[in-house]
Amino acid sequence: MDANLNSQTTWPVTPGLSPRELECLAWVSQGKSSTDIGAILGLSARTVDSYLEKAASKLGVRTRIEAVAVGVRRGLIEID
Repeated sequence: MDANLNSQTTWPVTPGLSPRELECLAWVSQGKSSTDIGAILGLSARTVDSYLEKAASKLGVRTRIEAVAVGVRRGLIEID
């Protein structure tokens, strides 16, 4: 896990994506499952899935992996 990525990280407001959607995408980019992300953020896995589905829709893609790829290309999230 990236030492700089934690539950206290402040996420920039990005047009169309909420800070929580960006946070969930960043955790997916680190290989975390919805269950793992939920445990980290204090959310249910279903809530995490909902954030990821909304992010994917807003980015014009269908899957969480595609959403991460678009997020990286647009500079919304970084992969170490």
